[in-house]
Amino acid sequence: MIQALTARQARHVIEVVGSSGTPPEWGFQFFSAGLDGYLKVVEEDYLRTFVKDGGSSFKVVVGTYGGGKTHFLYSVRELAWRHDYLVAYCPLSPEATPFHRLDMVYKSIATNLMRPLTPDELLAGADRGLGPFLKGVFGTLVEALEAEGLRGAELDARVKAVAADSTRGIENPNFARAVRLALEALADRDADRFDLMVQYLTVDGYDRVAHRQAGILQPIDRGQAFATIRSLVTWVRNLRFRGLVILFDEAEQAGAMTSKQKEMMLANLRELVDQCGSSSFANVMVMYAIPNEQFLTEGRSPAYEALRQRIQTVFDFTNPTGVKVRLDRLARDPRTLMAQIGSKLVSVYEAAYRVSLPAEASRRVVELLAEAAAERAFGDIGYKRMFVQALVRALHAMRLGDNPVIDEDFARRMLSAGDEPEAIDFDDPLP
Repeated sequence: MIQALTARQARHVIEVVGSSGTPPEWGFQFFSAGLDGYLKVVEEDYLRTFVKDGGSSFKVVVGTYGGGKTHFLYSVRELAWRHDYLVAYCPLSPEATPFHRLDMVYKSIATNLMRPLTPDELLAGADRGLGPFLKGVFGTLVEALEAEGLRGAELDARVKAVAADSTRGIENPNFARAVRLALEALADRDADRFDLMVQYLTVDGYDRVAHRQAGILQPIDRGQAFATIRSLVTWVRNLRFRGLVILFDEAEQAGAMTSKQKEMMLANLRELVDQCGSSSFANVMVMYAIPNEQFLTEGRSPAYEALRQRIQTVFDFTNPTGVKVRLDRLARDPRTLMAQIGSKLVSVYEAAYRVSLPAEASRRVVELLAEAAAERAFGDIGYKRMFVQALVRALHAMRLGDNPVIDEDFARRMLSAGDEPEAIDFDDPLP
């Protein structure tokens, strides 16, 4: 598999992993380990069958900071793209995308919606969101119609007919009208009207005069958010995609929320879980990744209890209908897991810098770092981020240094943040 990784792609992977310890948007699969069993269940029990056949599902992914939540979600996204689903990977934060504000949650979905992308498109930061997606739908449609021999006014008329047909059964009439007018604007080469419609669809502002003149009578606010999400789901289904996979990734815990905001967040989550059991949410899979599930279940109010009852079952190989995906249960032995990750990351590093590091020294440094990271973790699965950052640093030292001695002291220094007095100076040989 590593042969498919170019030096440029490998270099990007090493830069992201070594600097922040987070997985890159593409290339993470070259050092994945421990996820295959769970991903197989997601693919076989959901993406290939249940969701494709009209079902919907909600999962909570639980893992501490640095515990692999984003890596897992990226893996699910790749599987979904492989099966022709649209995917919205939505980072959540208390400031930018608070879950107690459903209009902002819809906005995150609309601005992060992505068709299946190639590795180079991902690495280049390909445009995402409803605007580029609408242009992609239009381009694909025009290409298909031109293959049928349509040209000029006849082609434009067919595009507009298909645009109108794609809005059948959509619950929010304003959303339906905006989608139709956006596609018609592309057919008419009217960039201003297209941008106006995308502005509405992505909650970037409601122009009371311009949008009302276009027949869009109400902005997408909190009261319209769920109806608009359901409308987006229906539209995706009408476009003949397999369905929609929504991946919420909570980057930081919302600790500064008021009691009212927290209650609203819990109510919204409970309703989202319930929506995944209704026919209006057909062909949808939602995953919500959080660092600590107690935030959702530790209270005593009815909102906490209602949500707790809905997410208490655990997803595993023998119970795929369970709700909670516990990443801390993926590996009984963290040292073995890190050794697998590490050996793969060494290969990526060698591809990135076009070098061949001594095999025994590489194996030894992976082994020592896995042992040291596991001891520092004290049961916290954030050891994965610590480990990969330290490993990249160690590989740099091996490549740039003068045959460093690979021992426990070397591993300890690689695990340091780099700001201690004994940090490595690459200008001098390592002892």
